[in-house]
Amino acid sequence: MYSTLKRKTPLKAKTPLRAKKGLNTYKPLRASASVTNKSKNSSAKKPRQAAYKPSYPYASIFTDDLRTCYITGSNKDNADIHVHHVFGGANKANSEKYHFLIPLRADWHDMADYGIHFNRELDLKIKRLCQEYWLEHYGTKEEFISIFSKWW
Repeated sequence: MYSTLKRKTPLKAKTPLRAKKGLNTYKPLRASASVTNKSKNSSAKKPRQAAYKPSYPYASIFTDDLRTCYITGSNKDNADIHVHHVFGGANKANSEKYHFLIPLRADWHDMADYGIHFNRELDLKIKRLCQEYWLEHYGTKEEFISIFSKWW
């Protein structure tokens, strides 16, 4: 039914586009008025919105030493310590503002199955400790919900 197509000449011979000689040579653009005006006005551009930057120095309700894992006691000298925001995502800045941060060894943070990012029971335990601290030091349950949008 279908026959194979046979060409008498190679495909490139039928192509109307041809490579120009000297195509790979570099030719700088001439300086024109429009190009120089743009470069002069480059400082007038709108500043880009800054990405999320944590407020330093960190502080925590759990410990004064953010270089030591809260669970294992390993310190920064012999282990990789991550600072975990108890209420992450949209509440990351609120976690920093109210010092709901906890230093964890990398495996207890997100590098193993038992880490806080994968262990729901551990995550809820830490969140509930923060809620209790909130009630004792900052305000009511309704105020907590208005800031963090949920009660665990």
